[in-house]
Parts: sequence; structure tokens; C-alpha cells
Amino acid sequence: MTKQFAGEHKSTQAEQSSSGRAGGIGLIIIIFCFLGIMPLLVWWSIPPTSTYSTVTDASSYVATAAADTGLQICTQNNVILDYPGVQNAAKYNLSPDCETANAANTVQMYVIGFSSSEAQANAIYTVQDTNKNWQLTNTEAYTEATNVIVVTGPPGDPAVQEIGDSLEAQGAQQIT
Repeated sequence: MTKQFAGEHKSTQAEQSSSGRAGGIGLIIIIFCFLGIMPLLVWWSIPPTSTYSTVTDASSYVATAAADTGLQICTQNNVILDYPGVQNAAKYNLSPDCETANAANTVQMYVIGFSSSEAQANAIYTVQDTNKNWQLTNTEAYTEATNVIVVTGPPGDPAVQEIGDSLEAQGAQQIT
């Protein structure tokens, strides 16, 4: 038999298992708090913008060029291009009047976003090498950051060159 001194409390086995359970529950609560806070910390630490511009960033170029040339953006559609380095692409149809738009008065603009300037340069080289007479058609091409903007229209339509002038005024570089 053990002696108990004054002021000393003898713990029972039930009390010991109860305190063990409380410690385990506290540990579980701490782990859940950490798991709940960790995603917020990760989300907070991710930079808000990418180093590469996107096709939607270039849509201001399209809107400004359309306004500068007196054209309306009649349609805008996402386009899927299966080419290395292409992140996204959009096709815009521009016309003086969307109600009477047809092949004879519609200019098409394609804005293609690339993952890097290297992927962009490779695509430009491949297209120029494959389509050596692309400049004989009423087509102009420009770069803006990691985007390529291609403007094509009906033969002899001056809007293609006017859009090109607007794109250059906005800082796009013509591909020659």
C-alpha cells in the first residue's frame, strides 16, 4: 500500500484516460486548424498575375482597333489550336454593321496567346516557312507581348491595313 502525503491527490485510472483523450482531441483540433489555414496561406502567397499576357489582355487591342477603323465587333469566339505552346486563342469578326455582315465586308482577327516568347517565335517561323505567300493575301500579322494577332479580310479591303495601323499605334509589332 502506498502512502499519500498531505495535499497530494491520487489519480485514478479513469482520470488518466480522460486526460489522455483530452490531449488527443486538442491535437486533432490543432491539426484541423493548421489544415484550414494552410490553403489560405498558399493562396495568399501565389502572385496575382502571370508574367505572360493572355488573349483577354489583347482584347483591348481588338476593341481599340475596331473603334479606330469604324468597325464593330460582331462575334468573339474561343478557338482551340493544337500547336505546341499555344495557351488560348480567340477569333473576332469585325464589320461596319453586324446586321449586314457577310464575307465581303467582314474582317477577321485571330489573337493567339503563347506560353513563352520562344513558343511564339517557333510558331511564327513555322507558319512563315509553310505559307510563303501569306502576304499576297489580304493578311497582316503582329506580335503583342506573347500574343500573335492575325488580321485577314476580303481582297482589297483597306480595313485590314487600317487595323494594322491602329495595332502599331498601340505598340504591336508587325511580323514581316
